[in-house]
Amino acid sequence: MRKVYGKDRIRYLRCRSCAREFSERRNTALFNSKIEEKKAISVAEHLSEGVSTKGTSRLVGVSAEAVRRLRRNLGDHSREFHDQRVREVATASVQMDERWGYAGTKKEPLWEATAIDPESRLLIGFVVGKRNEALLKELMISTKKRLKEPRDLVLMSDGEKSYETLFPTVFGEPYRPARKGVRGRFPKVRHRINRSLAHLQLIKRRQGGRVVEVRSRVAHGSQKRVNKELGQLGYEKPNLSAIERQNATSRMMNAYLVRRSLAFSRTEESREALGWWSAIVYNFCRTQRGLRVPSNSSEGRRCYEQRTPAMAAGLTDYIWTVANVLRSPVYPARGPG
Repeated sequence: MRKVYGKDRIRYLRCRSCAREFSERRNTALFNSKIEEKKAISVAEHLSEGVSTKGTSRLVGVSAEAVRRLRRNLGDHSREFHDQRVREVATASVQMDERWGYAGTKKEPLWEATAIDPESRLLIGFVVGKRNEALLKELMISTKKRLKEPRDLVLMSDGEKSYETLFPTVFGEPYRPARKGVRGRFPKVRHRINRSLAHLQLIKRRQGGRVVEVRSRVAHGSQKRVNKELGQLGYEKPNLSAIERQNATSRMMNAYLVRRSLAFSRTEESREALGWWSAIVYNFCRTQRGLRVPSNSSEGRRCYEQRTPAMAAGLTDYIWTVANVLRSPVYPARGPG
């Protein structure tokens, strides 16, 4: 029998090539968790349901420091899990938006910028930081890397000016115009937008804190391309319903994002860690009523098959549990050399 350690009798494994021994929890979220596996899974489930750190500590029966330590592990594991699993997403449209929260103090907000596939409801991109052009650029670049065909895309966003200026740079094809004459500087690099690319902006006009008008505008591309995609999605008029609903769901899953409360994270790291963990649970563990399909089996009275966004996007063929995610190893990509 192989060597074991801890109350859970965790096994030591041995590599057949180099004969090096390592824990079976290596590269999982449970590695070095310091608490029993059953309690660690319960902590992760409570955090994904919007329970606070101290509330989770009281309900599960572990120290608050153990919850914070596991939360850090969940954040690192979720980021690498997302990089490993969410790839080659086949979609022709993406919706982007930001949601605010606080970290450290309530004087300056910390934003979460997200990108979602409106058809499968899959959360493709997730970035945390201050709301500026750098944040949106990072979101757009990371989203482009995960798409199967980024040259055939309709981007839908709000009226933020940075989306309009960054869209040609990120999704367009760079080229340098020919220089006129033989003297002077060469023209700056420009970006050409393909016919299959388009950017739709929905500009909201507020009055007294309420939205009184929503105006759509095609910032890049053609109206024909936008109308074609809206028809495939079944939208009667342009909207950001998919990502707006995901924003509401994320606020229920994250204790730091609850509206009209005193909740906020003490550090940016803890806010980002819990945000990543909520994103993974949303993609792989939570079924959505709008994604269900008629069931082919005749077992009992079951008429529909429940699906998660990851199942709808073709990234997996079953509903993951929180325990499955925690036990699943991830292997970060190594750099050159």
